[in-house]
Amino acid sequence: MYLMPTLRLADPDTAARYPLPVSGSNEWHSDADCWTTTHALPPLAAGTLLVPSLAPAPDADGAAPRHRWTLIADGGRFPLPPVPSEPPEGGKQAPGKTNGPVSCHIDCFRVHRSLSGPALMLSVEGRRPPERYLLTISARPFTIATPPMPTRQAATPPPPPRSQMNAPPEIAARICSPTCVSMVLAGWQRPHDWLSLTGECLDPGTGMYGVWPLALRAAARRGSIGAVEVFSGWEDALTVLERGIPLVTSIRFGEGELPGAPLGETGGHLVVVFAAGPDGVDVCDPAAADAEVRRRYPAAAFSGAWLRHRGAAYILPP
Repeated sequence: MYLMPTLRLADPDTAARYPLPVSGSNEWHSDADCWTTTHALPPLAAGTLLVPSLAPAPDADGAAPRHRWTLIADGGRFPLPPVPSEPPEGGKQAPGKTNGPVSCHIDCFRVHRSLSGPALMLSVEGRRPPERYLLTISARPFTIATPPMPTRQAATPPPPPRSQMNAPPEIAARICSPTCVSMVLAGWQRPHDWLSLTGECLDPGTGMYGVWPLALRAAARRGSIGAVEVFSGWEDALTVLERGIPLVTSIRFGEGELPGAPLGETGGHLVVVFAAGPDGVDVCDPAAADAEVRRRYPAAAFSGAWLRHRGAAYILPP
């Protein structure tokens, strides 16, 4: 199956900090009170997961501009919710919306019918285009039946461990994403308050703390301009680790599929990977108690939990 190469565009300073190749700067176009950019994509096969990502640096007042992604394909337009979203009338919005050939989820698209000439449009509010930013567009099959394992050892210093279970009980089980971001920022010695950062990651539209773009915005406010990318294998992930940057990986697994995990099963959880190799994957798992956050998982089991479905990860440079 053809895999679309990941597109990465950034200002020169941000590009120099990112551990994977960046193609250049983005070209912005003025459109009334916002700035837009449109990127033509190669044909996308049915079963593709398409993940766009924008991390803009905050302005002088500490606010990041609002933005929105729209997939243009088959004569239709398929928008994701704006970032940040707004509470819909009548209650919280559904996590995903099926709309013909494409379903629009909170932070990604799923392609259900092959698309021959798709394009992605990004609109960013503001009187000026973003000066510091990282824009990425990545894709992979939603499901990989037999995920590959890491072929070599790669590691970065582990970040300071933090357990999400130390948060107030009403949110403790729901905040793996901001807790992982907090661990990475602590490793970069970026001053922040963990629970304040957690509050910034609460999505008004869904009431969820795990929305990928909000995690990126919270990190960017504290000087780490990163991206969410999807991976089909370990090669790029090992490169990121070799360049001294951990990965915040999105995993899911059934009962007993990840031996030694503090959760018996999960439909979605995030952990910080700081080392990986054929013999095992070392992580900070925020679902564990304080003394047990750092732990090692079998390489095959972790590869399945991460790469079988979605294969997404935050990459947050110093």
